[in-house]
Amino acid sequence: MTDGPRIFYLLYDGYAGFELVFVANILKDRSSATVGFGKEPVRSLEKLSTVVDLDIEELDPKDVDLLVIPGGVPANIISDPSMKDRVEVLVSKLKAIHEGGGKLAAICGGPDFLAHAGILDGKRCTHNVDRPGPSFDKTVFTGEYVTVDGNVITGQGQAYPEFAIEVGKAMGVYKTETEAQDDLDWLRDRK
Repeated sequence: MTDGPRIFYLLYDGYAGFELVFVANILKDRSSATVGFGKEPVRSLEKLSTVVDLDIEELDPKDVDLLVIPGGVPANIISDPSMKDRVEVLVSKLKAIHEGGGKLAAICGGPDFLAHAGILDGKRCTHNVDRPGPSFDKTVFTGEYVTVDGNVITGQGQAYPEFAIEVGKAMGVYKTETEAQDDLDWLRDRK
């Protein structure tokens, strides 16, 4: 990895690649890598095959400034008995990143992984549904497009431009609120 913020994208079978495009573009000048539940290629929701850089077991939480988790259907992975050990590794990494002050950004279904890890307990969060499941029992739902609570950013799936801008703000991409708003206007094609 090069110097500067260290950004990782969690990719898994069925992840929503379109939710990452704006984030990756905004952070393109930063050091980044992909991480998955193994090094086998994963297939996105859009049916694109992607080879990940790191297995989740190789990820050192101390090296993470930001982990971005796209939507998809994490509940299927969390509830899959064959993925139990892999999910437990992810949970331990998420907790260590969070406790170490790293930022966690999850959009659409992505917050399911954070809730499963207990990271959203007592936190404000947004999601595409009002009450996605028992892992969210201690979460405060805002209904906002994007919610920032400490070092955790959550976004609704249709709010991928707003989510990208908030992630950019958290990573110091913008010097002023006007710069951030200009990018959002461009992403939303507002004149």
